[in-house]
Amino acid sequence: MDQSVIKEYSSGDLTVTWEATKCIHSGICLRGLPEVFDLKARPWVNVEASDSKSIVDTVRDCPSKALAIKGVRFKDTHTNQTDVTLINGGPLIIKGGATIHHRKKTEEIAGTLSFCRCGRSEGFPYCDGSHAKPKEK
Repeated sequence: MDQSVIKEYSSGDLTVTWEATKCIHSGICLRGLPEVFDLKARPWVNVEASDSKSIVDTVRDCPSKALAIKGVRFKDTHTNQTDVTLINGGPLIIKGGATIHHRKKTEEIAGTLSFCRCGRSEGFPYCDGSHAKPKEK
């Protein structure tokens, strides 16, 4: 049984949802729109702090899809270009799909995927946000 909790943050015309269990803590939201996404504030998402278009554009860039807009389904854009982003202290994010060769299996991935660089992910080689958890002593 899935125990994930989806939190909602609303303004008059927009509701941002966040599913903590999906979050890989890439920080794209925090760097992209810090007036809306602020871990020091409560609630940490303030949809009143910016315009709807900027919020939607930032949420669209969430690599794990932990952030979403209620009632909106983003289409994956299919291009011939692959975009690779290296997050300092976090995952390697690949947008545009890729062919993954891992041990004895090959996978075709469309859309966005995040690779673990710390080695702590339970779903290695894919990032599950474990790098953001304190290290056990």
